[in-house]
Amino acid sequence: MKNSKKINEHASKKVASFKHWYHRITISSGIETPGSHDSNQELALLDQLGLPLDCSGLRVLDIGCCDGFFSFEMERRGADVLAIDFTAPGIRGFSIAAELLNSNVEHRIANVYDLNPAEFGTFDMVLFLGVLYHLRNPLLALDKVRSVTKSEGLLFVETQLATDVTVLESDTPLCQFFPADTLYGDGTNKWGPNQAGLVEMVREAQFELVNEGRYGDRGYAYAKSIYDEKLESFRKIDSSTSAFGAEQKNKT
Repeated sequence: MKNSKKINEHASKKVASFKHWYHRITISSGIETPGSHDSNQELALLDQLGLPLDCSGLRVLDIGCCDGFFSFEMERRGADVLAIDFTAPGIRGFSIAAELLNSNVEHRIANVYDLNPAEFGTFDMVLFLGVLYHLRNPLLALDKVRSVTKSEGLLFVETQLATDVTVLESDTPLCQFFPADTLYGDGTNKWGPNQAGLVEMVREAQFELVNEGRYGDRGYAYAKSIYDEKLESFRKIDSSTSAFGAEQKNKT
């Protein structure tokens, strides 16, 4: 009993030593990181969407892992997890949570645009949560995600949607651009699709939609990786790696 009390006191001090928690991570009974994000509520929404409850044998990538709530949850469900973020784990609460949870999640400092199968391998499931709207090139990012997703691998995307009501409520696939720091005073917020826009971007990146959901101004998509010859040809033309692109390059 005394040993258990000491462990809890140590955990409480460790959690309190970090002042900028975003995720609410349960460390032990009665100890939860004081994040601003209702992590368990989002997990429940993802579970409703189709997030596997048993991830045994799956290799999972968590993009923009932040403090690591979803990384640790996927590990708890049996997955082998790689978590990436553009900041070091000690700048977030990740290092503290990983230590207290005795986690084996691997953390790498990386950007979504860095993803490639040669360096990162491929994954059975990718979590791309709360990142898309921060990106200047969202479709390129989805292409990078597709490049490391196994055939019929699973993708879960969550993002801020458009704030303009006309855009948000339209059935036409649209995106709203947020110049400078006009969305919530955050200059990294750039593109907010409507739900139709989110779905079609996911499809354009060669994923087949399985399920979707919109909750207020947040959009969710669950999809499986596929290969589409026509969409792949469009992607290659855009990246100047098609036969036509190579011929044009050689003429210059």
